[in-house]
Amino acid sequence: MAVAEKSSLRHEIRCVARDLTDAEDRHILEVVAMVDAMPERGQADLIIAPLRARLVRLRPPRPLRFARLMFLPLDPLIVAAPRWRSDRGTIPRTAIPVMAAAMEASLGPLTLKIAALIDGRSTGDLDAIEAAGALLWPAAAEMLTEAANPPPGWDTTGLALHFHRPLALRVGALLSQAVRLLRLETDAAQGLVPLEFKTLRALLTEAAAFDPGIQPMAIALLLARLPEAAPILSKMAQALGFRGEAMLRQAGEEAAALLLDQMEAPGGAEARLGGRDLTEASTTVHRLASLLSVLDGGALEPARRERLGRLRQRIRAGCLSLFSGHLSSEFLEPLRAAGPCEAWALESTARDLRALETEARRMGGGGEYDSLLNNAAGTVRDAAARGGLSQTNSLRLMELLAGPDAALAMLDGELAGGRIGP
Repeated sequence: MAVAEKSSLRHEIRCVARDLTDAEDRHILEVVAMVDAMPERGQADLIIAPLRARLVRLRPPRPLRFARLMFLPLDPLIVAAPRWRSDRGTIPRTAIPVMAAAMEASLGPLTLKIAALIDGRSTGDLDAIEAAGALLWPAAAEMLTEAANPPPGWDTTGLALHFHRPLALRVGALLSQAVRLLRLETDAAQGLVPLEFKTLRALLTEAAAFDPGIQPMAIALLLARLPEAAPILSKMAQALGFRGEAMLRQAGEEAAALLLDQMEAPGGAEARLGGRDLTEASTTVHRLASLLSVLDGGALEPARRERLGRLRQRIRAGCLSLFSGHLSSEFLEPLRAAGPCEAWALESTARDLRALETEARRMGGGGEYDSLLNNAAGTVRDAAARGGLSQTNSLRLMELLAGPDAALAMLDGELAGGRIGP
């Protein structure tokens, strides 16, 4: 293809991408599914690039290809190439396909085993990720920490040759702990095993054995995925003696600065909110609120406190938008539909909405949530009046949304209006 044709194609793709920026979520998901289905995506990736923040929020299952699996544990550290700096603990996105392609070509029979495990699977298949990752991540870690020369195609990354060795070393050091990190995250989400001092110390020590400068990246990755690890890291610092404590605390400060930079980027904070369902949305809000509390701890410089204040405002708006969207699409729309409502489904949704609201209120905006819930309670009254809900179901929904006093007032109104017997 001629240079002029390539340039024209890139321009057309970028125009399509801009048009998609304000599209509805369902249209975004349709386009992403089409691009993911392409055997050779090529420049179609330009369509996905501006949508990455929304995709993180929506969390659609994506095809579990080799490159995606390889870098999945490091996702919180990945940035677009223009935002990458060699003195920051991040990974430029342009390096991912090149490093992954070289790894896929180098692992021999292991590549075939991994391919069989991920064939037809998506990022929603956690068992497949764990099984395939257990094969890939340690092997990739060993090869990357020993890699001396850039892989074929490095010139396409836009990075100078001398950046390869330190980047490969850091990616390898972090991947050496990816299996352990995934298990910690899974156990924490299920409430199975509490985080332990010795486990976190082993994670940081073994990663630092490859590269002593890896600690800020390892701590940032740990806090991004497990904010509840912060108190344990603090105790760990105290147990290391004066010099060790100073070094770990400095690494923690660098990690906090890295995470703050990541969240301040356009869509960076908002992308951490969301999920495939209401339950996952509550979890993401809880985790983000916990992470923000970690970053907000201790004596902060005024400039950093101002940055955190601005970030809180963005997250507060994002939480309110997330709650309002779920309330509208999953509760109000079914409730307003003609005919009888599925009360059991609405009650389950109402419980999940209150769980999300509880987490979201940690970021502020209590009165706005009260207003939304009161309006929803009014819609319950309307549905009951037109016969879409039984008295028992409407009272139960009213209690879940607005509390027992509102349900009792609704019952008293029905008694006074003669709609039910005394």
